Amino acid sequence: MSTRTAADEREPATTLAELLDALEDRPPLGVDADLTVAVDGAEGRVVGYGDLVAVDLPSLPAALTLRRSSPADPTDAAAALASVDLTVEVRVRGVPVGRIGADAAPGRVARLLGLGPVELVPEGALLALTRRRG
Repeated sequence: MSTRTAADEREPATTLAELLDALEDRPPLGVDADLTVAVDGAEGRVVGYGDLVAVDLPSLPAALTLRRSSPADPTDAAAALASVDLTVEVRVRGVPVGRIGADAAPGRVARLLGLGPVELVPEGALLALTRRRG
């Protein structure tokens, strides 16, 4: 006897609209992670705290490289993250510099810079620029 449903046999989503429709009736997603990643030769960490995923990088240039190398459109990424109630926070040496997703509050400056629905944390960026490693 099989317990598969018609939903299990659907083709995978090929567009953001199809993905959002498929996620619409699902419960919020929680992430529990502790990973080490390499971005342009620099080592960083990804830590999941339920509905928050923190990406901690060693420098602002590494954060910018991550943004430039991302294949996802920021608007699509924000919509997908919000649909599963997740927020991604980018940090530089532990200091938040930006957020995207469910709990992000995008501003005009980010949109003018072409970053889309990203919440910038300007004081975080300034602190990350001036903070020295201990």
